[in-house]
Amino acid sequence: MKSRNILVGLVIAQALFFSCTGYRQFKFTEYKVNRIDIQGNKLISKEDLRTNIPGLKESYARIFSPRVYGFFEAKRKVKDSLGKSPAFIQLFSTPNPSLNKPYLDVTKEAIFKYYRNNGFLKNKVSLQIDTINTSSKLVNISFNIEENSVSTFSKKDSFLVDNPLLGKKIETYYSKESIISNNDRLNLDLLKKEKDNISHYLKNQGYFYFSNDAIGLKLNDLQDSSLLRVGIIYKIPDFKETNSNRLYDRLFRFGRASFVNNQYTDSSNIGVLNTNALSKLVTFKEGDLYSVDQLNQSLQNIYASDQFKSVSIKFDTSSTRVFPKVELVPNEKFNFSSELGGSVFRGIPGPFLTNSFKVRRVFSSLDYLDFSARIGFEAQAGFINTDQARKNLEVNLSTTLNFPKLFLPANIKQQLGALYASQTQIGFGYDYINRPEYLRTNFKIFQRYQWRKSPLKTFQFSLVDLNILNTNYPETSTATAFKSYLEELRLQGNNLYRSFNPSFVSSIHFTYAYRSFLPSNELQAGETFQIGLESGGSTLNLIGSKKIAFIENMLGSNQNIQFYRFLRFNFDYRKFKMLGLKRKSQLAFKFIGGLAYAYGEENDFQLPYEKNFFIGGPSSLRAWKPRRLGPGAYNSISNLIEQPGSILLESSVEYRFRMFQLFGTMHGAFFIDAGNIWTFANSKGEKDGYFTFDNFYNQIAVGTGFGLRWDFSFFLLRLDLATKVINPSKPMNEKWVLSKTSFSDGENPIEFNIGIGYPF
Repeated sequence: MKSRNILVGLVIAQALFFSCTGYRQFKFTEYKVNRIDIQGNKLISKEDLRTNIPGLKESYARIFSPRVYGFFEAKRKVKDSLGKSPAFIQLFSTPNPSLNKPYLDVTKEAIFKYYRNNGFLKNKVSLQIDTINTSSKLVNISFNIEENSVSTFSKKDSFLVDNPLLGKKIETYYSKESIISNNDRLNLDLLKKEKDNISHYLKNQGYFYFSNDAIGLKLNDLQDSSLLRVGIIYKIPDFKETNSNRLYDRLFRFGRASFVNNQYTDSSNIGVLNTNALSKLVTFKEGDLYSVDQLNQSLQNIYASDQFKSVSIKFDTSSTRVFPKVELVPNEKFNFSSELGGSVFRGIPGPFLTNSFKVRRVFSSLDYLDFSARIGFEAQAGFINTDQARKNLEVNLSTTLNFPKLFLPANIKQQLGALYASQTQIGFGYDYINRPEYLRTNFKIFQRYQWRKSPLKTFQFSLVDLNILNTNYPETSTATAFKSYLEELRLQGNNLYRSFNPSFVSSIHFTYAYRSFLPSNELQAGETFQIGLESGGSTLNLIGSKKIAFIENMLGSNQNIQFYRFLRFNFDYRKFKMLGLKRKSQLAFKFIGGLAYAYGEENDFQLPYEKNFFIGGPSSLRAWKPRRLGPGAYNSISNLIEQPGSILLESSVEYRFRMFQLFGTMHGAFFIDAGNIWTFANSKGEKDGYFTFDNFYNQIAVGTGFGLRWDFSFFLLRLDLATKVINPSKPMNEKWVLSKTSFSDGENPIEFNIGIGYPF
């Protein structure tokens, strides 16, 4: 009924247009394009062709007839020439284009080249122009495509290199670094990337003047005249320009680097550049073979010190040496920033203020001191009555001293080798939370080493991470009810109460992360891997009582101070594979796990609450509420209680695909999530949550669903609808619950998850 009303409205609107005398008398003075069709394409979609070839972006098939758009175009031209406002006729500001045969021939050639570039070397494209009738002067355009066979790389390649030493380098590159694989579809853009990679590889081998211009990559039609299996001829040199640099095959070594203060304004507060300190950030030595990666690594080290607004480089060369001259624009000694913002929770506004103050060159020419403070008065749900929102005061203070080097013994630094953006950080912080239920403080001291072995590999190692936590309860009914609530949870086996006992948590931890691509909302192929190791309370093993007396005296609490000892391990692996000929859809896979073991008998083998694993929520198993799944087959009486665990297994598979454009790009996704958490048998939790090798696989939870991702380039909005498939808390013969899915509050209600960015 609704669609019929819309159709009637359109008919009436057109009738009003057609009743105008001017419209009835209007005729085109030249032929116009009514529609553009693409026919014959099979392996390359019409969407792909319209996206990549400008002449095919529009089909010109629209609601109103071409005469309507042409009529308003003529009226607009008259009004514009008289200086009048075109008013509502701007709605029809995209008339059908005039027939332009030369432009259509250009589009035809672009289709041919696009197909050839994507491996269809023997494709054919024809153009057909059909006149609808001479009186209307409208034509339909058809591009007819014969794709024919597609060519693939054979990897039966040959080399023509004048310089024998350079030839050996090229063969080494070809065997270890080439981005072209056997049976890959021929792609001429891939050949351009191969040239870029060769040039970059040789610039790391001492060839300072080597460039893409010296490389020729040609298809070898002598091996296979049909060009179905294509080999490549690597020819060096293959200069096309007469003025190209002919020193492409000469080896160069680094000379001494120099540093220049390029500050043009008054820089009395900046001081003279400390060239000795800057030289220590340079990863190459005088006499080393030239390497563009080592040069960039050195520039990144200098820029990461945060002492300079810009870092650029120029070169002086001799017959065998490259002398880098690094030009620097120093930053001011002091920087202050302030941000006032707010949040809204259940209609209650909550303002917050964040201030940051940075002081550079405090103890040396390259260190800096960061002070940050955040004060917030924001609303949150109560612990006891979750339907009631209350404002809470939260204060966070921290100070961090940063040095652009690692304070480690020389032999250890030598073993680590050349590093990117290494840092040593020392700092302390203070957190204060004032809620109706409690007053909580956390004083922390930390030290961290951070470095990168390459732009893709990041390391962090902390020798000191100390946290002293204390909680006080005001003399109020709310605080009394909260303490009773914690005691009730303790009797149920939930160790949330430990988070509110006075505690001393110390640890040593190490993290390694690898990422084969740079983070982006754009779908891309690659993989990531992260592993973390942590040892908590290690020094307590040297103390007989496993406690530190002066910490107990400092807290002065009538409760026992908790000193934790534990070991924790976690890993995270993710793989992303592009699918389809267009490489526009993606299959994403995630597998994460962890193991945390508390060996402190003095705390009943319990972990600090923050060191537990949790599962469920928008970036985890989406069919369960955040942190509410598990442990094991345990069925919580209320899903208001977070469920901690010591063992974690979690995996997700998600198929992502492009849908349509709407103020951005809309993507869809189908996903399956699986996993659970468990506790050790020596814990005080419920037995249903214990991990056992002969039964854990029966307690794997499974959920599935569909999601939308709205990509606005600068951020991505995500909505996921998920339902349970296997619920481990059900009896063995009732775990399959997919058939009980509903939008209401039934046994298996659909969970709605809203988030920013991809779930993984």
